[in-house]
Amino acid sequence: MVSNREPYIHERNKKGIRCKTPIGGLVAAIDPVMQRTRGVWIAWGSGNADAEVADEKGRIQVPEDDPRYTLRRIWLDPKEINEYYYGFSNRIIWPVCHLFQEKARLLPEYWETYKKVNQRFLRATLEEALPDDHIWIQDVHFTLLPAALREELPDNDIALFWHIPFPPWETFSCIPWRKEILEGMLGADLLGFHTESYVANFLGAVKKEFPDAQVSSSAIRYKGQITRVRAFPIGIDYNRYRELSSRDSLRRRATQLRSKMNVQQIILGVDRLDYTKGILNRLLAFEKFLEAHPKHLGKVSFVQVASPTRSAISEYREMKQRIEETVGRVNGKFQRPQWTPVIYINRHLPGDDVLMLYRIADVAMVTPIIDGMNLVAKEYVAVNENGVLILSEFAGASEEMDSAIIVNPYDLDAMARALEEALSMSPEERTRRMGPLRELVKERDIFWWLDTFLEEWGVELMMDQEAGQIVAGARLSE
Repeated sequence: MVSNREPYIHERNKKGIRCKTPIGGLVAAIDPVMQRTRGVWIAWGSGNADAEVADEKGRIQVPEDDPRYTLRRIWLDPKEINEYYYGFSNRIIWPVCHLFQEKARLLPEYWETYKKVNQRFLRATLEEALPDDHIWIQDVHFTLLPAALREELPDNDIALFWHIPFPPWETFSCIPWRKEILEGMLGADLLGFHTESYVANFLGAVKKEFPDAQVSSSAIRYKGQITRVRAFPIGIDYNRYRELSSRDSLRRRATQLRSKMNVQQIILGVDRLDYTKGILNRLLAFEKFLEAHPKHLGKVSFVQVASPTRSAISEYREMKQRIEETVGRVNGKFQRPQWTPVIYINRHLPGDDVLMLYRIADVAMVTPIIDGMNLVAKEYVAVNENGVLILSEFAGASEEMDSAIIVNPYDLDAMARALEEALSMSPEERTRRMGPLRELVKERDIFWWLDTFLEEWGVELMMDQEAGQIVAGARLSE
């Protein structure tokens, strides 16, 4: 496994060194597989105590309490972090793939450092990989790795999953190094994207860039290499969310919070503070809603959680300022002594606090400008049985979750109307819409995603009777 984010982080605090696990479905799904297969996970060692607990090669056995596999950490210096991670990954690939190419900083030094870091991960992977190992690369940080590995390991099975949107060619082509990126990706046997539209965009880009490539609806033959390209919509750990949100202690706290807020209905937004998430448009739509429906004044509050992210990047700081100015203006216009229209939370909330908000929210507004999938929509549906989901048509989740209220996040009037529809919806209509959404999220959970990907790749988990442990085995694939 190769990823930018590591599955375990060691950090030093006043009490000593503490190991923590990053929050997220990807680690939750893949970590057990790594434990079963006793594999190797290669990632950037980002914790301030990571080097202290690893050996001279950056290796450490994890999990700490019952070591089952090797975590191989790669060390990056400040220049590499700034130019490979904050630079190329977050100021070129991220904005371009989210259709914000005007925000892209197409600096040659970002590209040079990105190539250098990909080479570093290549060397580490070659040191760790055995001839029959499956190598799974995660996300946009390592687009050059599949082809580089293919050259050195022609017989190994290599896959890459792309966790963000893949844009139309007309947008992607603004990247000066687009050919190298696409050629790098085509070294993989299997490429995974969240939706069919992203698959189509990638295939279209390959057709444009490589006219001699043979491209079908699900595969590419280029320079003798066949790469299958499929959609695998990622899910959440449904049962885990249900279990955590159903605890008696959390139910009691949620009821107390609802009573303390002293409003009839609650609208909720939960996002990272990113320009792709549509937070500003959502607030402006809520303002229009209050203007058009004054009967809701004093009765409905909008809770917006905006977790800080990438604050070192100027575009994020500027967006934060615009959002905060809008919150202040809307509250200044409508606020009453006992009522605040917008409750804005600009910090990382503990998981239990987010679950409480999911439980008490009558409406969840998940209206990104564009999003690869957006798991907040699925988390809300898993936790809240009686709510209403308003979902952007430009979130990957909308391809599956079509019984939500689907909106265009650029159309503020339509979003205001969607709020009125959601808040006035009958209990029967809420149930009719929420039922299919919950079944979808339950069936297509994170483990379904993982199983579907591995099955398509030709990998199955089987029991090695002699060793008495589960190992990865390759099936004959096409």
